[in-house]
Amino acid sequence: MRGKIVSLPSNGDAAAQDALHTVVGSAAKVLFVAPEEVDPDIPLVDQGLDSILTVELLESLNSVFDRRVRAAELNEHATPRQLASYYVKLTVGTDGTDAEPPFLAVVRECLAEVLMTDVDAATDDTTFADLGMDSILKVELIVVLNGRLGRSDDEALLREYPTPALFAAYLASRADGEAGQQPPAEAFAVLREAVLDVLPQTPADAVTPENSLHQLDASSLDRADIVAQAMHRLGVRAPAERLAAAQNLGALATVLEQYREHG
Repeated sequence: MRGKIVSLPSNGDAAAQDALHTVVGSAAKVLFVAPEEVDPDIPLVDQGLDSILTVELLESLNSVFDRRVRAAELNEHATPRQLASYYVKLTVGTDGTDAEPPFLAVVRECLAEVLMTDVDAATDDTTFADLGMDSILKVELIVVLNGRLGRSDDEALLREYPTPALFAAYLASRADGEAGQQPPAEAFAVLREAVLDVLPQTPADAVTPENSLHQLDASSLDRADIVAQAMHRLGVRAPAERLAAAQNLGALATVLEQYREHG
């Protein structure tokens, strides 16, 4: 694997190269191919990555890099090389400083889409009103953000958090708060049952809200089977980006319950 990648064009940055090896290795595992068969410069979806495998890949990579990349973000970082560079950017800023706050880049990207113009860090502390956004554009921004992040926020929040930086901080606080909540009992019980059905050797007391499927040593096929069984039993179909954001079984049960309520 290393020989193939090093021979390709590179910026010579060691962190980027290490990240690329990690992404390629993880992609090879979920695709059940040899690492040398994963092309760093071809979109992963063109190499066999589907929505379920996307969940598995991001669960693994998010754990390694300690960052939360969502399935929807693969649209902008589609190849292994692009995805590796994105993880590096999130981990260490381009000038060597700490990475910018989570969700801020997503807010900028969605804002640029709505305003149909480039948006950079200079606008982070500018109010949406001063950026020329009327009520219609604010509604459109919320629709785009909700679609990207799999949320259901209301346009009124843009008055409470009136700048890109403040709204990104709100999104981060909600993500942290949701991750720490107790999971819905019935959805978690169904998910737990699916885990024990697919992984019969797993001790029952290990299936806790704090543990992830990865920590329970579930293979990519096991994980896909567990998620599919749980969704079938609950009668829901949750989008891949929401499943990818679930960092443990408790968060996964919460996502399943949300789509059970709204499905």
